[in-house]
Amino acid sequence: MKVYHISTVHKRYDGRIFKKECVSLMKAGFEVSLVVADGKGDELHSGVHIIDAGMPGKGRINRFLKGTKLVRKIIERDQPDVLHFHDPELLFLARKMAKKYVVIYDSHEDLPKQIMSKSYIKPFLRKTFAFLARTIEKRTAKKIYGVISVVDEIVERYQTYQPNTILIANYPIINMEETVDYELKNGNIVYAGGVSEIRGVVEMAKIAKEIAESVHIYGPIANEAVKKECELLSNSFAKFYGQINQEELFNILKKSSIGLIILHPVPNYINSSPNKLFEYMANGMAVIASDFPVWKEIIDTYQCGICVNPLHVAETVNAIQYLKNNPEIAGTMGKNGRRAVLEHFSWELESRKLVTFYQGCKNYKKV
Repeated sequence: MKVYHISTVHKRYDGRIFKKECVSLMKAGFEVSLVVADGKGDELHSGVHIIDAGMPGKGRINRFLKGTKLVRKIIERDQPDVLHFHDPELLFLARKMAKKYVVIYDSHEDLPKQIMSKSYIKPFLRKTFAFLARTIEKRTAKKIYGVISVVDEIVERYQTYQPNTILIANYPIINMEETVDYELKNGNIVYAGGVSEIRGVVEMAKIAKEIAESVHIYGPIANEAVKKECELLSNSFAKFYGQINQEELFNILKKSSIGLIILHPVPNYINSSPNKLFEYMANGMAVIASDFPVWKEIIDTYQCGICVNPLHVAETVNAIQYLKNNPEIAGTMGKNGRRAVLEHFSWELESRKLVTFYQGCKNYKKV
């Protein structure tokens, strides 16, 4: 079966799309290609064919109009059996292609809630745009083979109009043979992920200043001006390293002790399933996380960290100081988290669900 994963937004080596889904399906015997739009050319990587549709140009409008046109041209040229779309911008194309192909939509985030938190959309227009997005999602979902999502709330919503909707969580890829040497833990406090105000970078700068200790921040920086402001605000205790590859990051996490994930309580984050939470746990780190109900349930159940109000700097400072003053407790939390990931939250388990979902495509009759 010839499968095309398609995105004009995500990078070609995206952790979920390429490293997890595409590679897992390839290993299961599917002929897998990933269509991207980055202008870097075609290549074969890890058994997956990467097809470059070309650069759509800058801006959301270009990505929507020209990106859709470029992708459609590739589809019509190659005529694969299954189309697996990953971007809301491609929902119109997904619906149209469902007349001829088996179509899957991968809903990475809650689009209507995401729209409600977008600062570039005027507040009085957000509800209208969110309603339109939900309507487009609903109409598309009814016409396609099925939907995949990363969190229960999105799955439950889609299931009301597309019964063939499943949860495939964004758990980390774990080498079951690797171990974490807890004797090498260096006490470092780390944040890994997108660097922006809504993800708590200002609070982390204030925390670093308050504890007079480095907070190591890894990830793509949305705004250089905010970064400079945070460096000053933290008395240079906030250390920014930019984005690094996952192997290098995991080597750092294995030696670090505390993982921060204090995202702001915006609608799109509250019910999310953050990959970084599970990556911290997988690498034996005690976690300090926003007190969102979904996250709190995991952290409390497996006793692997402390939940705080992400907007209250003092709470996070107190949590860090508690773990620093009680290294045995921090170490136990790290071990608990690692054990939980190995037993419940690994990509190995989720990949089996993905393969089973795909096997159902063979008997699907297009609308």
